[in-house]
Amino acid sequence: MAFKDLHKLKKIAVVEKESITTPYLVVGKDIFALSLYNDLKKAHGDDKVRLLSQDAVLRSDLLPKGPSTIRGEVNKKFFNETFPDIARTETTENALFYKDMTWKSFGGRSKSEALKYDEEFYTGGQITPDYEQIFKNIPHSDEYLEGINKEAYQVKIKSIKRENAGFIVECINGTEFHCEFLYFGLSPYHYMEFYSEKSEFSDRFMEFCETTKTSSALFVKFVFDKTPLSDMRETLFIPLSYTHDWGHFVGEFRASKDGQEIEFMHFMEDHLMSEEDVSRIIRLLKKNMEKIFDNFLKIKSHEYIALEQEIGCLKIDDELFAKSLEAGKNEMKNLFFIGINAPVTTEQCANYTFEYSKKDLNGVMRALVIQSNHTKKFD
Repeated sequence: MAFKDLHKLKKIAVVEKESITTPYLVVGKDIFALSLYNDLKKAHGDDKVRLLSQDAVLRSDLLPKGPSTIRGEVNKKFFNETFPDIARTETTENALFYKDMTWKSFGGRSKSEALKYDEEFYTGGQITPDYEQIFKNIPHSDEYLEGINKEAYQVKIKSIKRENAGFIVECINGTEFHCEFLYFGLSPYHYMEFYSEKSEFSDRFMEFCETTKTSSALFVKFVFDKTPLSDMRETLFIPLSYTHDWGHFVGEFRASKDGQEIEFMHFMEDHLMSEEDVSRIIRLLKKNMEKIFDNFLKIKSHEYIALEQEIGCLKIDDELFAKSLEAGKNEMKNLFFIGINAPVTTEQCANYTFEYSKKDLNGVMRALVIQSNHTKKFD
Protein backbone atom coordinates (compact mmCIF):
# COMPACT_ATOMS: atom_id res chain seq x y z
CA MET A 1 0.00 0.00 0.00
CA ALA A 2 1.50 3.34 -1.03
CA PHE A 3 1.45 6.21 1.45
CA LYS A 4 -0.95 8.15 -0.75
CA ASP A 5 -3.45 5.31 -0.35
CA LEU A 6 -3.78 6.17 3.33
CA HIS A 7 -5.70 9.27 2.33
CA LYS A 8 -8.03 7.30 0.07
CA LEU A 9 -9.00 5.02 2.93
CA LYS A 10 -10.13 7.86 5.18
CA LYS A 11 -13.82 8.63 4.93
CA ILE A 12 -14.63 12.30 4.72
CA ALA A 13 -17.57 12.80 7.05
CA VAL A 14 -19.43 16.00 7.78
CA VAL A 15 -20.13 16.18 11.51
CA GLU A 16 -22.60 18.79 12.67
CA LYS A 17 -21.65 21.22 15.42
CA GLU A 18 -22.89 20.18 18.86
CA SER A 19 -22.65 21.18 22.50
CA ILE A 20 -22.00 18.05 24.56
CA THR A 21 -21.95 18.02 28.35
CA THR A 22 -20.42 15.01 30.09
CA PRO A 23 -18.83 14.50 33.52
CA TYR A 24 -15.93 12.45 32.11
CA LEU A 25 -14.14 12.96 28.79
CA VAL A 26 -11.36 10.68 27.52
CA VAL A 27 -9.15 12.02 24.72
CA GLY A 28 -7.19 9.47 22.70
CA LYS A 29 -7.58 6.19 20.86
CA ASP A 30 -4.67 3.97 21.88
CA ILE A 31 -5.08 0.86 24.02
CA PHE A 32 -4.62 2.82 27.26
CA ALA A 33 -7.26 5.44 26.42
CA LEU A 34 -9.72 2.78 25.25
CA SER A 35 -9.20 0.64 28.35
CA LEU A 36 -9.69 3.59 30.70
CA TYR A 37 -12.78 4.64 28.75
CA ASN A 38 -14.28 1.18 29.35
CA ASP A 39 -13.35 1.30 33.06
CA LEU A 40 -14.93 4.73 33.50
CA LYS A 41 -18.14 3.57 31.82
CA LYS A 42 -18.26 0.54 34.08
CA ALA A 43 -17.73 2.69 37.17
CA HIS A 44 -19.99 5.64 36.34
CA GLY A 45 -22.37 4.49 33.60
CA ASP A 46 -22.32 4.73 29.82
CA ASP A 47 -24.15 8.05 29.80
CA LYS A 48 -21.54 9.75 32.00
CA VAL A 49 -18.47 9.17 29.82
CA ARG A 50 -17.54 10.25 26.29
CA LEU A 51 -14.60 9.35 24.05
CA LEU A 52 -12.98 11.94 21.80
CA SER A 53 -10.75 9.84 19.55
CA GLN A 54 -10.21 12.55 16.88
CA ASP A 55 -10.00 9.77 14.26
CA ALA A 56 -11.37 6.29 13.60
CA VAL A 57 -10.16 3.56 15.94
CA LEU A 58 -8.31 0.92 13.91
CA ARG A 59 -7.34 -2.64 14.76
CA SER A 60 -3.71 -1.48 14.91
CA ASP A 61 -4.67 0.87 17.77
CA LEU A 62 -5.49 -2.13 19.97
CA LEU A 63 -1.78 -2.90 20.45
CA PRO A 64 1.26 -0.69 21.08
CA LYS A 65 2.95 0.06 17.76
CA GLY A 66 6.51 -0.76 16.79
CA PRO A 67 9.27 -2.61 18.64
CA SER A 68 8.73 -3.32 22.32
CA THR A 69 9.61 -0.56 24.80
CA ILE A 70 9.86 -2.97 27.75
CA ARG A 71 13.65 -2.72 27.85
CA GLY A 72 16.24 -1.93 30.46
CA GLU A 73 16.43 -3.11 34.07
CA VAL A 74 13.70 -0.86 35.46
CA ASN A 75 11.06 -1.58 32.83
CA LYS A 76 11.70 -5.32 32.86
CA LYS A 77 11.71 -5.51 36.65
CA PHE A 78 8.49 -3.57 36.90
CA PHE A 79 6.81 -5.81 34.34
CA ASN A 80 7.96 -9.05 35.99
CA GLU A 81 6.75 -7.90 39.41
CA THR A 82 3.44 -6.45 38.27
CA PHE A 83 2.48 -9.06 35.66
CA PRO A 84 4.15 -12.31 36.75
CA ASP A 85 1.46 -14.51 35.17
CA ILE A 86 1.15 -12.74 31.81
CA ALA A 87 2.48 -14.72 28.84
CA ARG A 88 5.39 -13.07 27.11
CA THR A 89 8.27 -13.58 24.73
CA GLU A 90 11.63 -12.36 25.95
CA THR A 91 15.01 -11.95 24.33
CA THR A 92 18.14 -11.27 26.36
CA GLU A 93 20.36 -10.93 23.29
CA ASN A 94 21.40 -7.53 22.00
CA ALA A 95 19.74 -6.23 18.86
CA LEU A 96 21.25 -6.94 15.44
CA PHE A 97 22.16 -4.47 12.71
CA TYR A 98 22.65 -5.25 9.03
CA LYS A 99 26.03 -4.40 7.55
CA ASP A 100 28.36 -5.91 4.95
CA MET A 101 25.66 -8.34 3.80
CA THR A 102 25.20 -9.95 7.22
CA TRP A 103 23.70 -9.41 10.67
CA LYS A 104 25.99 -8.16 13.43
CA SER A 105 25.33 -7.72 17.14
CA PHE A 106 25.39 -4.43 19.00
CA GLY A 107 28.15 -4.58 21.58
CA GLY A 108 30.42 -6.58 19.29
CA ARG A 109 33.51 -5.52 17.37
CA SER A 110 31.62 -4.14 14.37
CA LYS A 111 30.11 -0.67 14.47
CA SER A 112 26.64 0.10 13.15
CA GLU A 113 25.67 3.09 11.07
CA ALA A 114 25.04 6.22 13.16
CA LEU A 115 22.09 5.88 15.55
CA LYS A 116 19.61 8.75 15.47
CA TYR A 117 17.06 10.08 17.94
CA ASP A 118 16.18 7.35 20.46
CA GLU A 119 17.35 4.37 18.39
CA GLU A 120 19.99 3.41 20.98
CA PHE A 121 17.21 2.57 23.46
CA TYR A 122 16.19 -0.38 21.27
CA THR A 123 19.63 -2.02 21.06
CA GLY A 124 19.23 -4.28 24.12
CA GLY A 125 16.99 -7.23 24.94
CA GLN A 126 13.25 -6.83 25.42
CA ILE A 127 9.98 -8.29 26.67
CA THR A 128 6.86 -8.47 24.51
CA PRO A 129 3.80 -9.42 26.59
CA ASP A 130 0.48 -10.81 25.48
CA TYR A 131 -1.42 -7.54 25.63
CA GLU A 132 -4.77 -9.25 25.21
CA GLN A 133 -4.20 -10.83 28.64
CA ILE A 134 -3.41 -7.44 30.19
CA PHE A 135 -6.29 -5.58 28.54
CA LYS A 136 -9.06 -8.12 28.91
CA ASN A 137 -11.70 -5.39 28.56
CA ILE A 138 -10.66 -4.71 24.94
CA PRO A 139 -11.90 -7.44 22.57
CA HIS A 140 -9.90 -7.76 19.35
CA SER A 141 -12.96 -8.18 17.18
CA ASP A 142 -14.74 -6.47 14.32
CA GLU A 143 -17.79 -6.08 16.54
CA TYR A 144 -15.80 -4.14 19.13
CA LEU A 145 -14.27 -1.85 16.51
CA GLU A 146 -17.66 -1.19 14.97
CA GLY A 147 -19.15 -0.40 18.37
CA ILE A 148 -16.33 1.82 19.64
CA ASN A 149 -16.31 3.83 16.42
CA LYS A 150 -20.02 4.49 16.81
CA GLU A 151 -19.39 5.79 20.33
CA ALA A 152 -16.23 7.78 19.59
CA TYR A 153 -16.36 11.40 18.44
CA GLN A 154 -13.96 11.49 15.49
CA VAL A 155 -13.19 15.18 15.00
CA LYS A 156 -9.86 16.91 15.62
CA ILE A 157 -9.36 19.16 18.65
CA LYS A 158 -9.04 22.89 18.04
CA SER A 159 -8.58 24.21 21.58
CA ILE A 160 -8.91 23.51 25.29
CA LYS A 161 -9.75 25.99 28.03
CA ARG A 162 -10.94 26.01 31.61
CA GLU A 163 -14.55 26.35 32.63
CA ASN A 164 -14.66 26.77 36.41
CA ALA A 165 -13.14 23.52 37.73
CA GLY A 166 -13.78 21.71 34.45
CA PHE A 167 -12.95 22.13 30.77
CA ILE A 168 -14.27 23.15 27.39
CA VAL A 169 -12.72 21.10 24.60
CA GLU A 170 -13.55 22.64 21.23
CA CYS A 171 -13.27 20.66 17.99
CA ILE A 172 -12.45 22.08 14.56
CA ASN A 173 -16.10 21.77 13.48
CA GLY A 174 -17.22 24.00 16.35
CA THR A 175 -18.48 21.23 18.63
CA GLU A 176 -17.75 21.88 22.30
CA PHE A 177 -17.36 19.24 25.00
CA HIS A 178 -18.08 20.57 28.49
CA CYS A 179 -16.61 18.16 31.04
CA GLU A 180 -15.71 18.13 34.71
CA PHE A 181 -12.91 15.57 34.46
CA LEU A 182 -10.53 15.36 31.50
CA TYR A 183 -8.40 12.25 30.83
CA PHE A 184 -5.89 13.34 28.22
CA GLY A 185 -4.21 10.52 26.27
CA LEU A 186 -1.81 12.62 24.21
CA SER A 187 1.41 14.13 25.53
CA PRO A 188 1.47 17.11 27.91
CA TYR A 189 3.14 18.97 25.04
CA HIS A 190 0.02 18.55 22.92
CA TYR A 191 -2.17 19.59 25.84
CA MET A 192 -0.16 22.80 26.13
CA GLU A 193 -0.41 23.38 22.38
CA PHE A 194 -4.20 23.03 22.46
CA TYR A 195 -4.65 25.15 25.60
CA SER A 196 -5.80 28.61 24.56
CA GLU A 197 -4.97 30.57 27.74
CA LYS A 198 -1.33 29.68 28.32
CA SER A 199 -0.93 32.62 30.71
CA GLU A 200 -2.80 30.46 33.23
CA PHE A 201 0.18 28.07 33.33
CA SER A 202 3.22 28.51 35.53
CA ASP A 203 6.58 28.79 33.78
CA ARG A 204 7.65 25.43 35.19
CA PHE A 205 4.51 23.69 33.97
CA MET A 206 5.13 25.11 30.50
CA GLU A 207 8.74 23.96 30.72
CA PHE A 208 7.66 20.45 31.69
CA CYS A 209 5.17 20.21 28.84
CA GLU A 210 7.85 21.32 26.38
CA THR A 211 10.12 18.46 27.46
CA THR A 212 7.55 15.85 26.40
CA LYS A 213 7.65 16.80 22.73
CA THR A 214 8.75 13.87 20.56
CA SER A 215 9.64 13.24 16.95
CA SER A 216 7.16 11.69 14.55
CA ALA A 217 7.52 8.08 13.46
CA LEU A 218 6.58 5.96 10.47
CA PHE A 219 5.35 2.42 11.16
CA VAL A 220 5.32 -0.20 8.42
CA LYS A 221 3.96 -3.66 9.21
CA PHE A 222 4.21 -6.76 7.03
CA VAL A 223 1.88 -9.65 7.93
CA PHE A 224 2.87 -12.96 6.35
CA ASP A 225 0.21 -15.58 5.70
CA LYS A 226 0.94 -18.98 7.28
CA THR A 227 4.59 -19.24 6.16
CA PRO A 228 7.02 -17.37 8.45
CA LEU A 229 9.72 -15.28 6.81
CA SER A 230 12.33 -15.80 9.53
CA ASP A 231 12.90 -17.36 12.95
CA MET A 232 14.94 -14.38 14.20
CA ARG A 233 13.94 -13.19 17.69
CA GLU A 234 16.24 -10.21 18.12
CA THR A 235 15.34 -6.59 17.44
CA LEU A 236 16.57 -5.76 13.94
CA PHE A 237 18.15 -2.54 12.66
CA ILE A 238 18.16 -1.97 8.90
CA PRO A 239 19.88 1.28 7.81
CA LEU A 240 18.20 3.49 5.24
CA SER A 241 21.61 4.30 3.79
CA TYR A 242 25.22 3.19 4.17
CA THR A 243 26.55 6.55 2.98
CA HIS A 244 24.26 9.01 4.78
CA ASP A 245 23.18 9.29 8.42
CA TRP A 246 19.50 8.68 7.74
CA GLY A 247 18.79 6.40 10.66
CA HIS A 248 17.33 2.90 10.66
CA PHE A 249 14.21 0.83 10.34
CA VAL A 250 13.82 -0.87 13.73
CA GLY A 251 11.59 -3.93 13.96
CA GLU A 252 10.88 -7.35 15.47
CA PHE A 253 9.31 -10.54 14.15
CA ARG A 254 6.28 -11.72 16.12
CA ALA A 255 3.79 -14.52 15.83
CA SER A 256 0.33 -13.46 14.69
CA LYS A 257 -3.01 -15.23 14.44
CA ASP A 258 -2.54 -15.60 10.70
CA GLY A 259 1.14 -16.52 10.74
CA GLN A 260 3.93 -14.03 11.37
CA GLU A 261 4.39 -10.28 11.26
CA ILE A 262 7.12 -7.70 11.56
CA GLU A 263 6.49 -4.03 12.25
CA PHE A 264 9.23 -1.51 11.58
CA MET A 265 9.52 1.93 13.09
CA HIS A 266 11.50 4.82 11.63
CA PHE A 267 12.01 8.17 13.36
CA MET A 268 11.04 10.91 10.92
CA GLU A 269 12.74 14.23 10.27
CA ASP A 270 10.35 17.17 10.65
CA HIS A 271 11.25 18.49 7.21
CA LEU A 272 10.78 15.10 5.51
CA MET A 273 7.07 14.49 6.07
CA SER A 274 5.64 14.88 2.58
CA GLU A 275 3.93 12.01 0.76
CA GLU A 276 6.90 11.82 -1.58
CA ASP A 277 9.37 11.56 1.32
CA VAL A 278 7.35 8.88 3.11
CA SER A 279 6.84 6.86 -0.09
CA ARG A 280 10.59 6.99 -0.76
CA ILE A 281 11.37 5.72 2.74
CA ILE A 282 8.91 2.84 2.37
CA ARG A 283 10.47 1.89 -0.98
CA LEU A 284 13.90 1.80 0.67
CA LEU A 285 12.58 -0.58 3.32
CA LYS A 286 11.08 -2.93 0.74
CA LYS A 287 14.29 -2.98 -1.30
CA ASN A 288 16.26 -3.85 1.82
CA MET A 289 13.81 -6.61 2.75
CA GLU A 290 14.16 -8.10 -0.73
CA LYS A 291 17.96 -8.12 -0.45
CA ILE A 292 18.12 -9.48 3.09
CA PHE A 293 15.35 -12.10 3.01
CA ASP A 294 15.31 -14.31 -0.08
CA ASN A 295 11.66 -15.29 0.38
CA PHE A 296 10.30 -11.81 1.01
CA LEU A 297 8.62 -11.59 -2.40
CA LYS A 298 7.70 -15.28 -2.48
CA ILE A 299 5.57 -15.30 0.68
CA LYS A 300 2.19 -13.63 0.48
CA SER A 301 2.01 -10.66 2.82
CA HIS A 302 -0.22 -7.74 3.73
CA GLU A 303 1.16 -4.28 4.35
CA TYR A 304 -0.05 -1.71 6.88
CA ILE A 305 1.26 1.83 7.22
CA ALA A 306 0.80 4.40 9.97
CA LEU A 307 2.36 7.82 10.48
CA GLU A 308 2.22 8.95 14.11
CA GLN A 309 2.82 12.57 15.10
CA GLU A 310 4.13 11.56 18.51
CA ILE A 311 5.67 8.48 20.07
CA GLY A 312 6.91 7.58 23.53
CA CYS A 313 9.17 10.17 25.16
CA LEU A 314 12.06 8.38 26.86
CA LYS A 315 13.07 11.21 29.19
CA ILE A 316 10.02 12.50 31.02
CA ASP A 317 11.09 14.64 33.97
CA ASP A 318 8.72 13.63 36.77
CA GLU A 319 10.60 15.80 39.28
CA LEU A 320 10.12 18.88 37.12
CA PHE A 321 6.44 18.00 36.83
CA ALA A 322 6.13 17.78 40.63
CA LYS A 323 7.90 21.12 41.06
CA SER A 324 5.68 22.72 38.42
CA LEU A 325 2.65 22.08 40.61
CA GLU A 326 4.16 23.94 43.56
CA ALA A 327 3.31 27.29 41.97
CA GLY A 328 -0.29 26.70 43.02
CA LYS A 329 -1.95 27.50 39.69
CA ASN A 330 -3.98 24.27 39.83
CA GLU A 331 -3.08 23.22 36.28
CA MET A 332 -3.83 19.58 37.15
CA LYS A 333 -7.18 20.12 38.90
CA ASN A 334 -9.52 17.48 37.41
CA LEU A 335 -6.93 16.85 34.66
CA PHE A 336 -5.31 13.42 34.28
CA PHE A 337 -2.54 12.66 31.80
CA ILE A 338 -2.65 9.03 30.67
CA GLY A 339 -0.63 6.90 28.27
CA ILE A 340 3.01 6.50 27.35
CA ASN A 341 3.93 10.18 27.83
CA ALA A 342 2.18 10.81 31.14
CA PRO A 343 4.13 11.94 34.22
CA VAL A 344 4.33 9.52 37.14
CA THR A 345 3.86 10.99 40.60
CA THR A 346 5.45 9.82 43.85
CA GLU A 347 2.04 8.72 45.11
CA GLN A 348 1.61 6.45 42.10
CA CYS A 349 4.99 4.83 42.72
CA ALA A 350 4.05 4.06 46.32
CA ASN A 351 1.81 1.22 45.15
CA TYR A 352 4.82 -0.86 44.08
CA THR A 353 7.21 -2.75 46.30
CA PHE A 354 10.59 -2.52 44.59
CA GLU A 355 12.89 0.47 44.49
CA TYR A 356 13.47 2.08 41.11
CA SER A 357 14.17 5.39 39.48
CA LYS A 358 11.08 6.91 37.90
CA LYS A 359 13.18 8.63 35.26
CA ASP A 360 14.06 5.21 33.80
CA LEU A 361 10.42 4.17 33.53
CA ASN A 362 9.22 4.80 29.99
CA GLY A 363 7.03 3.72 27.12
CA VAL A 364 4.49 1.00 27.82
CA MET A 365 5.55 0.51 31.44
CA ARG A 366 5.03 4.19 32.24
CA ALA A 367 1.54 3.96 30.76
CA LEU A 368 0.80 0.79 32.75
CA VAL A 369 1.75 2.50 36.03
CA ILE A 370 -0.78 5.22 35.28
CA GLN A 371 -3.35 2.67 34.10
CA SER A 372 -3.07 0.45 37.15
CA ASN A 373 -3.50 3.39 39.51
CA HIS A 374 -6.71 4.46 37.81
CA THR A 375 -7.93 0.85 37.75
CA LYS A 376 -7.41 0.54 41.51
CA LYS A 377 -9.82 3.44 42.01
CA PHE A 378 -12.56 1.52 40.22
CA ASP A 379 -12.08 -1.79 42.05
